[in-house]
Order: sequence, then structure tokens, then C-alpha cells
Amino acid sequence: MSGGTSSTREPGVSVTEQCHPTTGEKHSDEYLGLADEWLREYVAVADRRVGRSGPVCPFMPRALDQDAVEARIRYDIDGSSEQELINELGAEISDFGSTGRPSRKSGVLLDSRLIVMPHLGPEGWERLDAAYAHLKGFAVELGLMVGQFHPHCDERAVRNSDFRVSVAPVAMLAIRHMAPHDILFLHGSEQWFKEYDSHFRSHFERGRIRDSLLLSLYDGARDRSADDPGAGQSSSR
Repeated sequence: MSGGTSSTREPGVSVTEQCHPTTGEKHSDEYLGLADEWLREYVAVADRRVGRSGPVCPFMPRALDQDAVEARIRYDIDGSSEQELINELGAEISDFGSTGRPSRKSGVLLDSRLIVMPHLGPEGWERLDAAYAHLKGFAVELGLMVGQFHPHCDERAVRNSDFRVSVAPVAMLAIRHMAPHDILFLHGSEQWFKEYDSHFRSHFERGRIRDSLLLSLYDGARDRSADDPGAGQSSSR
């Protein structure tokens, strides 16, 4: 990391800035405002294009209300190489997961971290997409989930493949704890499903999951895992 750090506070979002040695903090309010507006006016509100009712992220309204979102503005990450992104963002994932997974009866933990990378341009966005599979695999091993976002992101909504759900005004990586609905993103890999199942098997055994799509994906992944324990890694957002 380069430069020093400072902290500011917005309602619902705690902010840590990693200052670039040449630009310092002069754009901090601008990028904090972009991230905060995106969270409140897009991620935390309903959008029919997602293919279901409720906010784009069902847990974001509560997370903001409970001050559970931490934004880290990383001016020092410029996306000059895929390896830089893997190293720097991997360190952020490891740090977020270092405290372990607190116990919650609901299975949903609202704490999350948003890594904002203002100095990534179009080439950096492409490298972020390329690094994503590695970062996701690393996160899943820690019981975490990640998502990449940027202005040209082509990730599609699970329930509506026509909707580019991960478009954002600035490059970001979101880190959060794994949740019961993540079978949507982890059912295609035997390794990822095994980690998911270690956390949420009891939710299905006790009938706490009622969404028909989640039930279908879980049953299919469980059957494939039993039949083919050497299945390869693949998944969609």
C-alpha cells in the first residue's frame, strides 16, 4: 500500500482512505459520494430487472441502517497488472475474513467491505474481471463472497440474463460473509458447494429455505457432489 490513511464518516457507511502519494485526499468526497449514492439509490432499492421483488441486494437497506458497510478508498491500486489486483484485493479479503464468522441464527451477516478503486480505467476494469475468478475462489475458501463492479461490467443477474446487474460508476470490489442465498452463485462447483454446504446444510434440513429456485439448485448440487466428487470449478454470478 502507498501513502497514509485517514477516516471520515457518512451515515450508514464507515470510510477508510488509502491516500495516493501524489493526489492525496482531494477527491475523497467525490468518490465517497459516488459510492454512497450507488449503494442508496441502486443497490438498496427495488429494480424489476433483477427478476425478483425487493432491492437489488436484499440486505443492503438493513446494512446501511446498522452502519455495517465499510468503504475503503484505495487510490494506490491502479490496475496496472492482474497480479497487482490479486495481491492487493486478496489481502483485503484475507483481512476482512481474519476475525472469523460470528454466529447468527438467521445465517445472514450484514458486515461488508467495499473497496473503491478510483484510479482503475478501462484496462484496469478488464484486469479486474480477469482476476475475479481467482479472488472469488480465495474468498469462498474463507466463507466469504466477493463481487466486482465497474462502469463496463458485463455480469448478468441470475434471474434475468439480459440485465447487467454489476454496473457501477467507479471500480469496486465488495466483500461480505457467505449467506444462504449464495447457492445461486456456488452451485456449479463441487469445491465451492462443499464450503457452502458446511455453513448452510442445516437451513435446508430444517426447512428454513423455501425459495423454489434455491431448493432446486441445492438439491442438484448435492446430488452432483455425491455422484461426482471430482467435479470441476465453474459458476455464474
